[in-house]
Amino acid sequence: MSNLTITVTNVAGKSLGQYKTAGFDSPTDAKEYRLTGYLLNQIRIAAEVHEYYADFAEPATLYHPSVPFGLDFDDPTKDMRGENVNALWLEIENLMRGARLNFSMSRVMKQVELECSWDTPEEKNTRYDLHFDKMERFYLAIFELARIEDLTVRLLFEYFGDDFIVVDRTKKNWEKALTWDAMKDALNARGNPEKKPHPLLEAMSVDAYGHLMELIRGYRSAKVLTLTDFRDQRTHRVTPSVDYPELGAFLSTAVKVDGATIMPMGVMRTKAEYEYLDLYETAKAVYQQLSKMLTDLSKIIHA
Repeated sequence: MSNLTITVTNVAGKSLGQYKTAGFDSPTDAKEYRLTGYLLNQIRIAAEVHEYYADFAEPATLYHPSVPFGLDFDDPTKDMRGENVNALWLEIENLMRGARLNFSMSRVMKQVELECSWDTPEEKNTRYDLHFDKMERFYLAIFELARIEDLTVRLLFEYFGDDFIVVDRTKKNWEKALTWDAMKDALNARGNPEKKPHPLLEAMSVDAYGHLMELIRGYRSAKVLTLTDFRDQRTHRVTPSVDYPELGAFLSTAVKVDGATIMPMGVMRTKAEYEYLDLYETAKAVYQQLSKMLTDLSKIIHA
């Protein structure tokens, strides 16, 4: 079995490190070139990912150090809920950093992919490899954003306390009831006694409540909905095709006309449903919008 050696040197020619990896039994030049190209691409991706960090700002500090625990007899779970809110902010911060990394990684992979412009079988395979890696990073990033949306609901649930959203904690999956729509309904109950608004919600200042509602109502913009729709397709249906129509599954549907079943013949997708660079621009806007919402929400929560 052959070995491949990767050596890193500085401008003065000094070796700074070396890595050896196993090659192939009875290797051919083509296989070794392919493995070498893959390894060099991975090094380049790791080295250049920072170039796209500028597209996704460093997350704001949302987590605050814990304060000493004290018992409030009028609201005995207040301090415990405060600890939970702080823990959720930490989780949200970590998810924002993960999304930032994964979006940036996917973008540098796209850049390397674009530079594989030849039409040889080897170059095409390299493009496909990079494409699949790129999309896995992108999928992970948008799922991290989705988790932040869910945790935002849980955060407000903990902030206001029990009965802000009515749930049955005895049920195994009670957290599934903490949805974005349920949160909006609970917030909209303020000023409507028949809807039994939470006392702490009623006690908020007019300015604080108005700002909170502005953040929640304004979050689901057209770009957020576009990314959400893409994520939902990836999660619940056939993965939508991106960049390469030939790599996506295509499902045909028969239709009935005047009682007759019409079968589609020779139908093939000739254009991808999405372009990665368009999705990336959408993701940039959604990340920025979510970051601002979280920063402003943190000011309300920590006021």
